[in-house]
Amino acid sequence: MNLKKRFNLFLVLFVFAILIPTIIILIVSFRDYSLKNATNKAHIVANIVKDGLTTHMENHIMDKRELFLSKIKRIDGVKELKILRSENVEKQFGKSIESFQKIDSLEKEVLKTGEKKSKIIETKDKVFLKVAIPYVASAYDIPNCLKCHNAKEGEVLGAISMEFDITDVRENSLVTIGKIAFLIFIIFVIGLLFINFYTKKYVGFFVNLKGIIQKAYEGDYSGRLETFKDKELSEISKGLNALFEKIERSLSSITKSVNYFINFKAKSSDPLLSVQELVYELASIYKFKNIIEKDKNKFQIYNRIIELLHNKYEIYDFIFYEIDKKSGIRKIIYNNLNEEICCSANEEINLCRAFRTQNRVISDKYLHICEASKSEKFYLCLPLKITDDYSIVLSFVTSAKNEHNRVKEIVDNLKNYLNVSKTAIETQILLEELKDLSLKDRMTGAYNRRYLDIFVKESIPKALRSGTPYSILMLDIDHFKMVNDKYGHDAGDKTIKELVNNISANIRESDVIVRFGGEEFLVLLYDCNKEDAKKVAQKIKDNFNSKKIDVGKAEIRKTVSVGISEFPKDTKQFWQAIKFADIALYRAKEEGRNKIVIYNLQMFKMTEDY
Repeated sequence: MNLKKRFNLFLVLFVFAILIPTIIILIVSFRDYSLKNATNKAHIVANIVKDGLTTHMENHIMDKRELFLSKIKRIDGVKELKILRSENVEKQFGKSIESFQKIDSLEKEVLKTGEKKSKIIETKDKVFLKVAIPYVASAYDIPNCLKCHNAKEGEVLGAISMEFDITDVRENSLVTIGKIAFLIFIIFVIGLLFINFYTKKYVGFFVNLKGIIQKAYEGDYSGRLETFKDKELSEISKGLNALFEKIERSLSSITKSVNYFINFKAKSSDPLLSVQELVYELASIYKFKNIIEKDKNKFQIYNRIIELLHNKYEIYDFIFYEIDKKSGIRKIIYNNLNEEICCSANEEINLCRAFRTQNRVISDKYLHICEASKSEKFYLCLPLKITDDYSIVLSFVTSAKNEHNRVKEIVDNLKNYLNVSKTAIETQILLEELKDLSLKDRMTGAYNRRYLDIFVKESIPKALRSGTPYSILMLDIDHFKMVNDKYGHDAGDKTIKELVNNISANIRESDVIVRFGGEEFLVLLYDCNKEDAKKVAQKIKDNFNSKKIDVGKAEIRKTVSVGISEFPKDTKQFWQAIKFADIALYRAKEEGRNKIVIYNLQMFKMTEDY
């Protein structure tokens, strides 16, 4: 039922709710009034009869009594008239004709109590009113009753009982009440029509407004109110239309603005709920951004991304790769799988299709779309280029098609978090590179003396606790000054670079090269004794000696001298161990250069507190 019908029904029910009680009240009131009026008239007639009989008695014309009573009985509406005597009066004057008639309970009660009584007697067709009025003896009345009657003051001498037919009163009451009710009904109907006519425009307005609000509730804010002739309704309609239009434009503008920053597909089709989801997601991304910007290094940020996948998206089966284009190495940051789907790309990074194309790779259309992948499962690889040299790739692997589809729906939203992570990761990489530059020799790429200070402070205490030895090689190019003097500093720089390249090619990743002086280098060999260190030094020396160095004007060969010490075997003071390697190098120079000399206390007389 629409609003208009409900409103009309309400008005009808309202009218009847007022009309029916009003008619009932009128019926009851009018009936009471009619009966009361009839009762009063009956009492008047009864009193007239009483006074008439008294007059007949005083004037000694009681023989005229029956004539008087017969005339009273002929009065319209009088059905019955009885003159009743009390027992005392009957003893004094004898019984009257009425004494032989049956006396009802009302008459008995009046004779007994001396009080006026009346009652309504209703049948299906007739209505009667019975009234009984007592004669009470009193010396103070006119005439004095006690002169003629042997009675006491206040004693009941008799009563007049009359019965009136008041059927016409009831019928007249009902007709009158019907007329009044009909008149009231006509008035209410006219009022109802007037109200309906006057409120029709308002009902139409609210019906229209309800439809607009219902559409808005369902997510459609395009609805507009109709134009009304009424000035007030027209102003309200214009105001509400302007409000809905503003809401629609604002929601659309907010959605477009937020989508400019993030790629997000809301679950709800309602623009208002969509905006709510967008704002919530934007706030979540902003919070994530604030957190990762305060992380210490890129690995903490990587862990944040992993936690995000676990906690927000409930994804656990994936591999997180970091790819260094410069070194050609792909490193696994996280792997929750029992397998790796593309091992070959760890060594040859360009085999990774996601990295090479910088586009997501999805296997559901073509299983082996990536040549490096040998997996029979569904996979989706999502790349993110951090810098020209660094990228990360997330590989999601699933066995079930529905889970694979769920991941596909998530990655667009996940990309928002990865995009804000990009700047933070790039910053950390740049900071690492800056730190690396401050700790490395710019020309050779070897670490500098500053790094050596940090290394001694952080790594040496650990080596002492674990009992891990370090062999120290001190290398120096023989007759290096001659190269600078004869061929120039560029040739000298090239010679130094060749030596560093040669050292790097013959040591492990765990070993460290430090440029200790101009052409003097320190090599720290992790977990290595002197004997093994000598073998490494021999490789370096032989390879460098055999290397032809193109210095522009000519090709030259150079030799290198090496001194070796072992920490903590030779001394528990690391700096002293470096000095011992330097002394061994000095001895190699003294013995003719191009030699490897191992530090030995018997060979060199040194003080323990050097």
